[in-house]
Amino acid sequence: MVNQKPRIIIMRHSERVDYVIRNPNWPSEAFINGVYSPNISQLPTVLPLRADPHEYLLDTPLTRYGKAHAHRTGEHFRSFGLIPDTVYTSPAMRCVQTADSVLDGLGIRAKRPLKIDLGLYEPTRKELPLQPPSFFSSAGFNVDLRYRPLLPSNDSRLILGESRLHYYHRMYDMLKRITFNLTNQSKKVSTPPTTLVVTHRSGVTLLASMLNLDSIDDQLTYLNELETSKRNEVNFLSMIIAEYDASTRLWTFLSDFPQMHRIS
Repeated sequence: MVNQKPRIIIMRHSERVDYVIRNPNWPSEAFINGVYSPNISQLPTVLPLRADPHEYLLDTPLTRYGKAHAHRTGEHFRSFGLIPDTVYTSPAMRCVQTADSVLDGLGIRAKRPLKIDLGLYEPTRKELPLQPPSFFSSAGFNVDLRYRPLLPSNDSRLILGESRLHYYHRMYDMLKRITFNLTNQSKKVSTPPTTLVVTHRSGVTLLASMLNLDSIDDQLTYLNELETSKRNEVNFLSMIIAEYDASTRLWTFLSDFPQMHRIS
């Protein structure tokens, strides 16, 4: 399928470790004398070392299956001609790993550095041990270290205990930044670009519902209703694929990819 319009893919991260492993002591059992030795089959084969491995309890990684599933999703993208030109991700370990694995499956991991932004993180009531882009870069991830995020990627205090309205404003500002760059880029290239955004369960619903938000009258009611009604439909690696029509200034949700998870 030939892409005639700029596209955005909004995706939830893949399966997380704490979803299947309920043992709160797994970091002590997996990191022995500073060496990662996964002794549980669901744990990923490789994890970056942290000064305190127990930080992975609050910044959970993907399971081994989760990484493999994200890689296969990238392979499917390639077969459908869905090739992201730009990739944004939440700084959560599970989101960075998902974006990295999708790009690896696409075969373009070395060509698409990740733009890591706290603006894409889900609401939180805990101070989180999130890592800066330099940590991921040192751990072997391809990260855009020149990217200037909406919010510094490792300071969770900036979103700690924020109100629902503040969360909406943050995500709207993040989406406008992403879509502006996408549509502006489309004016400079012959082939319309595609942007991949990897975020959290609530972020998928919210970002998708905000794509055409400017055409909605009662915006707050609209967002509240959608976030409540659609939240449980967002499984691991669920995604929205939409394309932008410059003539109408509206986003159309695509249904041409039945193999992909999608929110109606």
